[in-house]
Amino acid sequence: MRGRHRHLTPAEVTALHRQKDAATVAAIKYATEATELQQQLDKAGITISGLLEDLRVEREEGSRLKAALANATSVSVACGVRDIWPGEEPTHPHGLDVTTLRAQFAGTDPAHVPGA
Repeated sequence: MRGRHRHLTPAEVTALHRQKDAATVAAIKYATEATELQQQLDKAGITISGLLEDLRVEREEGSRLKAALANATSVSVACGVRDIWPGEEPTHPHGLDVTTLRAQFAGTDPAHVPGA
């Protein structure tokens, strides 16, 4: 037995054409929106790339300035020679006196420590 073949009325054909036309308009609208969004995304990507490059350059400059500051403020003379700012703790030229500790662990008299 063959399937039933239904004939569409002119009103049904017209309704189907309207649905097809509406679907075509919607597809064009969505394609246009997708293109606009892609353009915005491309523009944002270019902006972000530029900002990342600016950040890289600024970090290099910050490192250079930090190194220059460290060199400019480095202490290269002993505390007995250089001026000491108020509130600054002076350092001893040879560090801490470890004669007693060295003698304790070496088992010798603190008064006679070789190399001290």
